[in-house]
Amino acid sequence: MSKIKVVGVIILILNLIAIDVMIYWLWNRKEKTVEINYDQIISEKINNLPTPVCSCQSPTLAPTIAIKKTATTKTKSTQYIPIPGSGSTMENKWIDLAGTEFYISTDDYPNLAGAYFEANMKLTNGNGLAYLRLFDITAGIEVWGSEISTNSFTFTSVSSGKLTIRNGTHLYRVQAKSLTADTTVFNSGRIKFILEN
Repeated sequence: MSKIKVVGVIILILNLIAIDVMIYWLWNRKEKTVEINYDQIISEKINNLPTPVCSCQSPTLAPTIAIKKTATTKTKSTQYIPIPGSGSTMENKWIDLAGTEFYISTDDYPNLAGAYFEANMKLTNGNGLAYLRLFDITAGIEVWGSEISTNSFTFTSVSSGKLTIRNGTHLYRVQAKSLTADTTVFNSGRIKFILEN
């Protein structure tokens, strides 16, 4: 073998050894992890800021006012308006019962939570149904929710659902009808007001 070939083989072997060493070194090299404490860096930067020279004053803050909410409890009370008169009918259409007129002014009840029509009524012989309702003479229309009925042949107390009372002062009266040949009798009545204060 010539000297040149021997030198070339030696260089090749040395190169292979150098590559193996480099691969081994890279393979076993431990990477260093760097942890950055941003809070510390920011704090240092703030502390190293120059102090401004200013003749101005710091703004004064208005005192904080705590508002305490208290639960308000409403109390309910009941008032009654008696309905005058009485009456009866055998008609199968609504008939005005004379002498049962009365006024209601919503201005007198600013805390009105509900109103109800209560009547003492019966159906003679109890064969069918007797009906009563309130009629708003001022508005010319029935009072919504006021219709009541019974099939009792003895006087019984009947209460309506919640009434729709229109604002202002209105004149009302009781109306009656019967769907059979028996007589609807209205003996007495009243308006029950529920007030909330």
